[in-house]
Amino acid sequence: MEQKKVRATVRIAGRDYTIRGTESEEYIHRVAIHVNRKMEEVINAQPGLSTAMAAVLTALNLGDEVLKLKDEIQSLQTRINELEEEVSKAADEQSEPESNPPAVYDLSRKR
Repeated sequence: MEQKKVRATVRIAGRDYTIRGTESEEYIHRVAIHVNRKMEEVINAQPGLSTAMAAVLTALNLGDEVLKLKDEIQSLQTRINELEEEVSKAADEQSEPESNPPAVYDLSRKR
């Protein structure tokens, strides 16, 4: 089944772009707003840059952001796996019968 193509017009760094994709129009606008904010940060930090150079630096900053988030996700996933193993081991230890059951003595009195 082919996904519906969505078309949205967005403004980034003062220029309008028509974007087509399979995500919702709202999502496309969210992405464009994020990119536009990052472009503004780069342009404000270095006002003399051409739009092309600002776009390249913005792409580098966004790439850096993505890679750091991926590393963080991987680290968190590793920690989740470790915790799941600890929980599983603890549950196994609780469900295992004791190897030396307590001795039970009959202390009834003889008359």
